[in-house]
Amino acid sequence: MSIQLEIRSYRGADRHSHDYSQILLPMQGAMRLDVEGHRSIVSSNCVAVIPCDHEHDFEPSVDCSMLILDIEAQTFAGEAVPALLREPVPSLTRVEPWLWRMFRQLGAEVEAGACRAGDAARMALAGLQLVEPQAPARPLSRAEGRVLDIARETRPGSVSEMAKAAGLGQSQFHALFRATTGQSPRQAQLSRLFGEAADQLATTALPVSEIAYGLGYQNASSFNRQFRRRFGLTPSEFRAASRSRG
Repeated sequence: MSIQLEIRSYRGADRHSHDYSQILLPMQGAMRLDVEGHRSIVSSNCVAVIPCDHEHDFEPSVDCSMLILDIEAQTFAGEAVPALLREPVPSLTRVEPWLWRMFRQLGAEVEAGACRAGDAARMALAGLQLVEPQAPARPLSRAEGRVLDIARETRPGSVSEMAKAAGLGQSQFHALFRATTGQSPRQAQLSRLFGEAADQLATTALPVSEIAYGLGYQNASSFNRQFRRRFGLTPSEFRAASRSRG
């Protein structure tokens, strides 16, 4: 491997290092990252760099997925090295909105299998040439840490309940939640709910109505409409497609 690009979903905390550099571009959710004392939150509109052989802890939100580039040193033999990778230090850098949209589209193409991994990796590296590194991110504030803890909870409750748990007013909590995770509280709740629904449809034989009620819906019709709006399939169609792939 000189460079590898893929979408990865994260479901639990871990600590490790690797013998290559890694670039993280969040597609959904957020991740709390500590690279040898450099602590930050990796969320929408930013790119994180983990240098080769650096121990790092990470803890993702429940719906976290990342566009990941694993890059070995010899990748750039005779070629220009992106500024982000010229120094062996961890970094978190904000990305211009237009460039971020390109990375998001690239991630969607990779996830859908609509382009070859090698071509996608070259496109990603071309985009990274346009990103100028920033100083290491400041440590998380206590309030940001509480917000991310709440975002990781399986069933966080209403926005007012979440704000109360964080010790913040609703407006302040809403703004800090979006800044910390890249999503509004409602968007995060829906991502979590429909992620649970998709998992249950694919792995259990529970009736659709029972899944809907278990996720807090008062009637299955509302659940069916929202599920189809999100996935382009009814719950029954999604279940059938999941089984045919298995």
